[in-house]
Amino acid sequence: MGYGAQSEYGKLKSVLMHIPGEEVNIVNGSNREDYLFREVPDLDKFREEHEKFVKILKEEGVKVYLVEEEVDGELLEATKLCPNMVFTRDTGTVTKNGAIIGRMKHHARSVEPIIVMEALKNIGVPIQMVMDAPAIFEGGDAVWLNEETLMIGYGPRTNEEAVKRILMDGLGKTFKNLISVPLPMRRVHLDGGLMILSNNVAVTRIEDISMYPSKMYMEDGKIRIINLAKWLMEKGYELITVTDREDRMFGANLVAIGDRKVLSYIWNRRIMRELERRGFDVIGVEGYELVKGGGGLHCMILPIERESIKI
Repeated sequence: MGYGAQSEYGKLKSVLMHIPGEEVNIVNGSNREDYLFREVPDLDKFREEHEKFVKILKEEGVKVYLVEEEVDGELLEATKLCPNMVFTRDTGTVTKNGAIIGRMKHHARSVEPIIVMEALKNIGVPIQMVMDAPAIFEGGDAVWLNEETLMIGYGPRTNEEAVKRILMDGLGKTFKNLISVPLPMRRVHLDGGLMILSNNVAVTRIEDISMYPSKMYMEDGKIRIINLAKWLMEKGYELITVTDREDRMFGANLVAIGDRKVLSYIWNRRIMRELERRGFDVIGVEGYELVKGGGGLHCMILPIERESIKI
């Protein structure tokens, strides 16, 4: 099988997901913060919305692998104790050289990367590297500008040790440039504050990517200090900026599936209209229960393979 997803908008060919099950019922009023949920969801509605999301992806030609079908034994049993397993993206990222497997910040999610690593192995994806202590890396902090440039947010869920390890392992081999983006504490992951939807359009919470200077490490050994938002605009990107309210409702946490098609939570009406004005076909996805889990659509897919895009 093919693998490698060094893009956020190349045609999406395959993903790894997890259909939420009884583990969601572990979350209640007294422990929801321990499990990182915003509210206590209704499992039936949560599952129904997720299944609609999966159905849309399949109808668009995306091959959907399921964690629960790719692991068994103790690991399958472990998924029943992981309410956040639905957010497969956070466990890592898949490059042309294999999967970079993360190490989660919170105890409630500590075994998810182990489960996903086994699933990916069984699918046929090699493992490029696995984070271990003291490095902390969550895949939601990895956003590909293009095949040559990887952006990694660090702060609340990823630390600089992880950025250093990915840089040392991948620079000049997996990618040509790495941009490390320091995030404010309110920003959980970079993919919630910046999503690249084409070679010249991005949606962003602009304050979060320009609050602090970013470092750009290049293949030739040079390091540049940049204001990421300004640098993107200088590169020709139009930045559609989300408001505070839109940010809380995952306005930038979008999924591009190729051919200028984008999936968005259905209530992001202004962002959807802005994208449609720029020639995108935006597909609305219900998520009134899903959002209670504290994640967006981008969080619920781990891209395995995307078509390469010539730069």
